[in-house]
Amino acid sequence: MMAEVLSITGEKQETIELPDNFFACKPNPGLVWEAVNNYLANQRQGTAKTKTRGEVSGGGRKPWRQKHTGRARHGSIRSPIWVGGGIVFGPVPRDYSFRMPKRKKRKALLCALSEKLTANNLKIIQALPQDINKTKEIAKIITGLGFSRGKTLLLLDTISENLRRITRNIPNFSLKCAKDLNIYDVVSSDQIVFSKSGIEQFITHISKTISEVSEQNKANKEKVEAK
Repeated sequence: MMAEVLSITGEKQETIELPDNFFACKPNPGLVWEAVNNYLANQRQGTAKTKTRGEVSGGGRKPWRQKHTGRARHGSIRSPIWVGGGIVFGPVPRDYSFRMPKRKKRKALLCALSEKLTANNLKIIQALPQDINKTKEIAKIITGLGFSRGKTLLLLDTISENLRRITRNIPNFSLKCAKDLNIYDVVSSDQIVFSKSGIEQFITHISKTISEVSEQNKANKEKVEAK
């Protein structure tokens, strides 16, 4: 697949070839949903906790005698039907995370990126100028690329502290290293901008991941056969 590399003003500079198995994947909404659900579940702390009637302080004695008061029978002021009492079936600390195969995660990420590219919501630019020191200069570049609305994600190979500083107060804009891209970043962004070196880093990172997984699978297969 061929893709245009734009200047920071939005003009075409050159054309590069992108791997078809990375950026020409068929849409797979179910797999993308599963990967996003996995990412969000793994981010949950799972620390919510309420107290049962046995954990709430107080209520050590019967509030009033059983009979002849004209009131309902109660054994503790910490009963769940009392204000300030224990909670029935409340949340307890738990682990919400679940495992998803790396191959499926990678496939979901590439499907989401392919869909962005097809919809013209993924663009590639040349390297940013090194002398950018003002927020309005970065904002002007984003506008020049036609990304004036929605959430924009800029992916570079390296991020300087200066660049991070001048972009942190731009609304609906985020900055990240290309190798750290995940499925939630892609789905939650309306537009994605790769630098040329950033997309090269991303392709190298994914290729390395594929080779590592293949080697691991091969090693596991050899162990099984040896047994």
